[in-house]
Formats: sequence, structure tokens, C-alpha cells
Amino acid sequence: MHILLVNDDGFDSDFLEVLCKAASERGHEVTVCAPDTQQSAKSHAFTLSVPLLVKKDAMEGAKRAYRVEGTPVDACRLGFMALAEEKIDLVISGINKGYNIGFATFVSGTVGAAREAAFQGYPAMAVSCEPGTPWDTVAFFADYCIRTGEKLVGYNYPEFSVCNINAPEVHVHDLLEPVVCGLNRHVYRDGYEQRVSPRGRTYFWLKDEEQDDAPTEGCDLYNLKKGHITFTFLAPEGCEQSDYADFPPALQE
Repeated sequence: MHILLVNDDGFDSDFLEVLCKAASERGHEVTVCAPDTQQSAKSHAFTLSVPLLVKKDAMEGAKRAYRVEGTPVDACRLGFMALAEEKIDLVISGINKGYNIGFATFVSGTVGAAREAAFQGYPAMAVSCEPGTPWDTVAFFADYCIRTGEKLVGYNYPEFSVCNINAPEVHVHDLLEPVVCGLNRHVYRDGYEQRVSPRGRTYFWLKDEEQDDAPTEGCDLYNLKKGHITFTFLAPEGCEQSDYADFPPALQE
């Protein structure tokens, strides 16, 4: 297959590189098209009125790789509309450094890029794990995501939907079998700290998110805390997650 890899953490993310290597090692042709800099929380934003600058680069395992001075959706659109030299079979966005679960999926640049690919008719995945995830798990998860993508192509799932996958922050030997589940129902609890600059200007700095509520039982966060890889199909009109319980590959398939 020809796989387009994108992300929102930027071209230099080591999690993107390990995913690229995993795809190449399974014999796939890879095109990487990623933002030049960190672009988290950009959701589905893309550029309308200014040129998009692109620089050709290199990444181990990629046949071609590009840096885009734009959003994750910009990078994804350029990838399948202008930069890929052959037909794209699958788009994978990630591996993101940080879960994309619950309502975060609505603001995530990782999910936004995958959603744009899905809207354009491509099989699309968004894949994520925490920054502190043990490296043995990150490496395993990268290979697992590629194996999942191989199964997703040709699978009968909801039109325009994204297969959203998250891996728990545990060592690989502690991973539990994947589950298909819904989104956590709790919203962000954050805010802004007001400060005054040395020049007397008022500014605001986003504070860290606080999450004191217990996760929704059976949801993505609930299962991640138990050690499961989680699958959620994100579709414009919604879908019954139970219809796709047979989809996830077993860990050792």
C-alpha cells in the first residue's frame, strides 16, 4: 500500500518517525507530509488566504517527506492533492503525543487531519498515546497501527468516519486486548491566569487542564486506565460502536 503519514506535533516528532519506520518495515510505500512546527489543538483549520510554504526533507523509511508551514489539515490536503506522486491507499495521523479521547477529539489537530482525509474518501486513522509511554509500547503500537490500517482498507465502516486509536501508558507486556468504545463525557477543566507584562500590558496564560471527575464507565479513558488499547469510530452522524467490535486486530495477530 501507499500510506500518507501526517501529524500535528510537527515533522521532527520521534513518534512520527517510529510510525514511518514501522510502515516501511511492513513493505509499504510511505509519503510523510507534516507541519514544520507543533500545531496541536488546530482542529480542522486550514489556510485560505496565504501561500503554503513546503520544504522537501528526508525521514528514515519514507520514499518522500515534506515539511509544511501550515496546519495539520493543510499538510494532509497537500499530501493527497499535490505532493504524493502515486495514489494514496491509507492516511494515518500520528502517533500523537497525548491521548485523543473524549471531547479532545473535537479540537485535536491529529484527528482534524484524519477527518479531512476521511471527508475526501480515504481510509483514515488517528493514533495517539501519552508522551511518557514506555518506548517498547510506542514501538509495538506503531507496528500495531500499521497492521490495523491494513485491515481498515476495504473494511465496511461508516462513510466519512475516522478510526481513532489510543494506547495506554503501560509497558508492552502489560497491554490488554483492544476494545471498541465511546468517548469520555467529561469536558476540559482549565482556565487562564491573568498577568501583567514588564511594559504594563495585561495578558493571559492558559493553565494546565485539571480532571478530577472519574471517567465515564466503559468509555475510552476508562478502558485506557485499565490498560486496553481503545478504538472509537468518529463519524459525522455518529455510529454504534458495538457494530465494529469485531474490527480491531488482536495484539498478536
